[in-house]
Amino acid sequence: MKNLEVEITNFDHFGRGIVKKEKPIFIDNALVGEIVEIEITKDNKKYSEGRVIKYIKKSPLRVESNCPFYDKCGGCDLLYLSYQEQLKYKETKVKEIIKKFSGLECVKEIVPTIQYNYRNKITLHVQKKLGYYQKKSYDIINIDNCLIADDRINALIKKLNTIDLNTITKITIRVSSKESMLVIEGGKLDIALFEEVDTIIVDNQVLKGRGYIIEEINNLKFVISPDSFFQVNRLGMINIYNQVLKYVDNDTKVLDLYCGTGTIGIYLADKVNQVLGIDINKSAINDALMNKKINNLENIDFKLGDVEDVLNNNSFKADCIVVDPPRAGLGNMVIKNIFKIQPQKLIYVSCDPVTLARDLNILKDKYDVVEITPFDMFSNTYHVECVILLQKKD
Repeated sequence: MKNLEVEITNFDHFGRGIVKKEKPIFIDNALVGEIVEIEITKDNKKYSEGRVIKYIKKSPLRVESNCPFYDKCGGCDLLYLSYQEQLKYKETKVKEIIKKFSGLECVKEIVPTIQYNYRNKITLHVQKKLGYYQKKSYDIINIDNCLIADDRINALIKKLNTIDLNTITKITIRVSSKESMLVIEGGKLDIALFEEVDTIIVDNQVLKGRGYIIEEINNLKFVISPDSFFQVNRLGMINIYNQVLKYVDNDTKVLDLYCGTGTIGIYLADKVNQVLGIDINKSAINDALMNKKINNLENIDFKLGDVEDVLNNNSFKADCIVVDPPRAGLGNMVIKNIFKIQPQKLIYVSCDPVTLARDLNILKDKYDVVEITPFDMFSNTYHVECVILLQKKD
């Protein structure tokens, strides 16, 4: 197919430029107002995708990326925008989605984080060389430094690049405020080379350390196991948890749905009367129980099971429910159970504005949506988190 010269007329919610011809064309790394020569890379009945071959006219908002892997790696989508413009894009995106799908106009100003070196976890793949998968491919881009990864992770990447990784297929690096972890799959590693690493796990065997690391936040301790979910941005996590804490009333009973390793519930425990966390992931609940123990908490408990099933047999009378669901959102049955429990407050932590808007459109029948606050958790990407306060209608 012949290359096209086009002008970008819009910007979508995945950080792509849009051209509307007979059907829309979505183009990575293209800003509104730019004139570009593109090659069509994917052609469907309803839309096409393209990539920029040449910039004929650039937007004044464009900044040059300082990452040498940006045009190949799929990790960062918005590095061609200044951080302030990234924040504007994300705030506008949330406002547009919420208004379009739920008719609400109560989105506040976005809360920023840091732009670089925020990730406390990365996964590297190994096929003769060490690196990330190329965007939409399983080809590996060898990297020696990642702009969004913690400096200690980058130091380990540099060291790993100097040794023979032999049969190793995957390496995960995690760090907390004071500790670090290497998780190796597919081969052996000379652990003597990594004195600075606190925990090393090779093919599910703990060769050094406790098999987990601990993060400390506001005098609380949280276990991070190799497979457990933990927010990758420490500052972003604290910003979100502080917002939830602000919304929760003193001496209330809190139901923490999709609780994971119990971080939100434990963060609230000092302020509230009682917390019950529910999650379907057995490993996460095990970590949650360990977190309860190491923080000497008596007013929090955790239950293993599908949130929908547990709520169907729930006897815990909550004044407040906190939900932090996966991207799919809550689902109708969970919402019906929330309506049945009738908490005075519902605090929704969302990682997907579209499913959030869908759920709010149902929840607003019985709850006033007081405010929606976007949070930047993943700088340089199109992703955005939100914390929403809902109050039961009289």
